[in-house]
Amino acid sequence: KAVFADGSSFVADAIVACTGYKNTFPMFLDPKVKDDVIHAESGATVQDLNSCFGTNPRRLYKQIFCPLFPEGDVAFFGFARPAFGSIPPTAEMQSRFYALVIDGKLQLPSTDDMVAVAKRDEANWTWRFGYDAKRVKGLVDFQLYCDDLAGQMGALPPLMRIFLTKPRMWWKIMFGPFTMHQYRLVGPYANPARAAKVYAKQPVGDFLECSITAAFLILAKVLSLLGFEQFTPNNF
Repeated sequence: KAVFADGSSFVADAIVACTGYKNTFPMFLDPKVKDDVIHAESGATVQDLNSCFGTNPRRLYKQIFCPLFPEGDVAFFGFARPAFGSIPPTAEMQSRFYALVIDGKLQLPSTDDMVAVAKRDEANWTWRFGYDAKRVKGLVDFQLYCDDLAGQMGALPPLMRIFLTKPRMWWKIMFGPFTMHQYRLVGPYANPARAAKVYAKQPVGDFLECSITAAFLILAKVLSLLGFEQFTPNNF
């Protein structure tokens, strides 16, 4: 029985407490396979995929690839959680990245390099999100994370070119909702005509919101040019 603040009540069949969940992969803990060695050099076993990587996406390269397999044989999707934004479009970018690797169109770094990058990324996200990064493993900045993957895929929107040739679209990208259509303008799996149709109908923020955003972007750009690299705006 649920009793609400106004004194009313409701008899429910069940009450589900949305208290979160833990990353775990029982198939890697199956007694039949858990002790099988999957990486001779390190001696890693199947269960290590759960305890070392599955439960902590920070140890994955770009929170996708298990560094033990530079060919991309083992990958996890949906474990980069945006602080603001949504997991599904983030997982879409991950799947596009994965497809390029499996097709041989994009090569992953060596195991040692992937481990090093994962550590740098973890330090960056920890610096950005502090306590929350430790509480929610996998926490990322929506735009920075997607831009990072898009940059490696060659799908990052050429903002300067768009500004000079299609200023109205540039305005929509910069001051409208952040969507994945901007990563369909160039590069693999691009569909610029359809993306343009979407941006033609997409709204932008009000004058005050756009002004504040523009002011922050310009200030950050000026500070970065003066040598304050930590203020460098992404892809601007």
